[in-house]
Amino acid sequence: MLRLSKNKLSAALAVSLLSSLSTAVSAAEERWFEVEVYLFERTAPSVEQWPTKAAETRTRKTVDFITPMVSTDLTAVSMGLNGCTSSDWATDSVNCNEQLSKANHKALADVPMQIAAPRPAVAHLGDGAVLLAETQSQFKDIIATISREKGTTSLLHMTWQQSMLPRSQSIPVKLYSGHDYSEQYEFNGQPIEVNTNAAEFGNFDFMESQFSSDTQKPVWKLDGTINIYLQHYLFIETNFTLREEGNKTITLTQNEPLMSPSAVKSAEGSGEDTSAQEVTKPYLYAIEMQQNRRVRSDEVHYFDHPKMGMIIQIRKMQQPSAMTYKQADEVATLPQTAY
Repeated sequence: MLRLSKNKLSAALAVSLLSSLSTAVSAAEERWFEVEVYLFERTAPSVEQWPTKAAETRTRKTVDFITPMVSTDLTAVSMGLNGCTSSDWATDSVNCNEQLSKANHKALADVPMQIAAPRPAVAHLGDGAVLLAETQSQFKDIIATISREKGTTSLLHMTWQQSMLPRSQSIPVKLYSGHDYSEQYEFNGQPIEVNTNAAEFGNFDFMESQFSSDTQKPVWKLDGTINIYLQHYLFIETNFTLREEGNKTITLTQNEPLMSPSAVKSAEGSGEDTSAQEVTKPYLYAIEMQQNRRVRSDEVHYFDHPKMGMIIQIRKMQQPSAMTYKQADEVATLPQTAY
């Protein structure tokens, strides 16, 4: 019986050792790169006609660097939950967003253009992608040049380090910035209608207090994902939505009257035509930027669009190791080594 236990113990140790070796070999084979991205909007008038279809809800697992930076009060006290660490947001943003919704938490009305870690950082094997500090970015001159151009507005600038995996294993990075329109518009672009009949019941909104759902999700000026993967070559896949306020003219039939039933009845009695009505209402257009391009490392690439642009560079970097965070400042200043 004792011998059997020893055998089982030996087998368990062997499996553990093989697993550790496999993980070490896999980590050693990873190819890491530094990514810097700058997104800007073209505010000049355009003759392009933008689609009026509703933007799609993205539910795929993503790496989220931004939410931990702009929602610093997501703690166990304020949320009444366990909360999410920065590592949680980078590896399981879907679950963290669910916690955010359940906590009825209102994010910042505006996300700053510059998203960066408070101090220099480097990636460590096994820790996943890591957000870098502003001092580790290299686009200062590029951003200054573009910002001086008439009709451009900066949207987002950030730098991070990540391992490059095949497309089937890669996890997109979630990006969003600018104003949150959720107080004025639904996610589908329709304006939020105010129920004027509510005034008849005074200030206490008993329906809202009894039957309200979770807080509406943010409707950001810019949101989407960028997926960078390695398939013999480096590829950049963008899936962005830029929102722009405008007007939309729709035709309402008799079955969808703009006027109240009493007003429609009065109009019918006076001989007015109520069969069809055209009405122009505010609308939040969702402008998509979906591209997939093969790129070379260390080169600065420009993704063009009538309403926005993206500058991106994927730089070779020193292979991460299992260093402590105290060594990050020193390692970040070391010269880069090509693969």
